[in-house]
Parts: sequence; C-alpha cells; structure tokens
Amino acid sequence: MITFWRILKTGFRNLFRNAWLSAAATAIMIITLIIMTFFAFSAVFVQTKLAEVKSKVDLTLFLKDSSTEAQIKKLQGLILSDPGVKSVEYVSKADALKRFQSSDSNKEIVKSINDTDIGNPFPASFDIKVNDINKIAEVNDRIKKLDEDKIVDESSLDKKNQERGDVVGNIVKISNGVARVGAVLSVVFLVIALLIIFNTIRMAIFTRREEIEIMKLVGATKWFIRGPFIIEGSLYGVLGATLCLILLVPLTKAVGPFLVDKLGAGSVLVSFENHFLWLVLGVYGLGILIGSISSWLAIARHLKV
Repeated sequence: MITFWRILKTGFRNLFRNAWLSAAATAIMIITLIIMTFFAFSAVFVQTKLAEVKSKVDLTLFLKDSSTEAQIKKLQGLILSDPGVKSVEYVSKADALKRFQSSDSNKEIVKSINDTDIGNPFPASFDIKVNDINKIAEVNDRIKKLDEDKIVDESSLDKKNQERGDVVGNIVKISNGVARVGAVLSVVFLVIALLIIFNTIRMAIFTRREEIEIMKLVGATKWFIRGPFIIEGSLYGVLGATLCLILLVPLTKAVGPFLVDKLGAGSVLVSFENHFLWLVLGVYGLGILIGSISSWLAIARHLKV
C-alpha cells in the first residue's frame, strides 16, 4: 500500500516537473477529446435525423380498382407475415383522396378535379413499414412473387416511381457513409492522441534516465520504476478530460440556440443533457485509456527494466 502511494506521488510530481511538456500533452488531450466528443455528437445527430427520415419512408403498393375486399385482405395478411415487414396499413381510395385534399399545396389540383367531375382518381394502396430499410427492395421482390400480387398495379419502387426509389437508396447510402466516416475519423484522432502522449512519455523517460539508472542500482522493482509513468499518462487523461468538460459546457450553451433553430438538434441536445453523467464518465474513461495505453507503449519501447 505504501509503495502504491509512493508511485502515485511520484506520478503527480513527474506531471509538474516539466511544465511546458505537460501543458503541451494536456492541450493535445483536450483538443482530441473535444474533437471526438464533437464527432460523437455529429454521429448521434445524423443518425437521429436519418432515423426520422427512415420512419417516414415506406413501401407503397398501389392496388387496381378492380380489387375485391377479399383479395385485399388476403394480400394484406400475406404481406404482414413477411419477416421483413413491420406493419401494413390499408389506405382506401377515399382515404387517399382525403390525404391529398388535406395538403394546402394541392388546393388548385383538388379544385380542378372537382370542376371536371372525374370522380376519385386515386387508387387504394398498402403503406408498408419494413424492419430494415436496407432490405426494402428485397421485401418488394418477395411480394411480387406472390400469386395474390396480381391485384397490385405498381410499387413505389418500380421504374414509374424511380425518384422515390432513389430517395430510399440515398438514405441507405448516407446512413452507411456516416457510420464509416465517423469510425475512420474516430480512429484517426485516437491514433494522433496516442502518438502525442507516447512521445511525451518517451521524452520524460529520456530526461529522467539518470534517475531511472539510480533506482535500478538500489534495487527498485519494475513496477516502482514504471508505475509513475503510467500514472503520469493517466493524469494527462484526467486533466484533459476535466478541462474538456469545463470548455464543453459554455460552448454548448453558446452554440445551442443555433443547433436548435437552424439544424433542429433539440432532441439530441436534450438526450445529451439527460445522459450527461454517462458523457462525463465516457470522456474521463477515454482520456485515461488514451493516456495509460500511450504510457504503456512508450515504456515497453523505451524503458528496459
């Protein structure tokens, strides 16, 4: 126990022994943690917005006017039994017309329809929600193979509705792209932080080489020599995380109104506030992890005990 406190004390002392070197390492840690927190927020924000868009995207099957009630119910049941389908909503011709009439932008068209007395031009349809938007085309293909599909006139993914199909494809591409970019950037900044702290500890080992040799001669254990450097690296993480959080609070308050008004990120900010404790633990955990791993790598490479 006494040895542990001596290691801890030495680690604290080493942190302040070279003020400029420690300040540079801490500054890099702060920047890295802020950047990684920013990208975490960006990833959550984009995924939240994409989830909102995905929830509004569905597969629509437009039915022929000659379809009977029995045929419609049978096909609806078969579609609902598909493992990739979440829900199926039947929209009658009357409901489709009401939906169209409820939109202010369609008032002129509705007036023209009423003036020409052509009746209800809208077909009945199935609005289908899928479990995985990436597999919406597969669901559409499976439905087409059903014998009961003969009452379907066209699908929202058919060539006649290529624009809507392109929207679905673009959403999938954006979602996958955001995930890949976020992962790559996180790895890049993590590696940068590891290298910076690695070089800081390496320089610390070099400047204290005579002290280390003396400790070896008097019989100090490996952990007594290595321990302070591990503690020092972890302290860079703790100090960097503390200052990072101190800076994030006023920064969030400053840009919060813009994020809410211009980008509609209110729900994401509320989520971060509700899980602020987890954010704090995550930032501290990441900082300590970066510092301790960097120190361990530097010790393994440059400190032969």
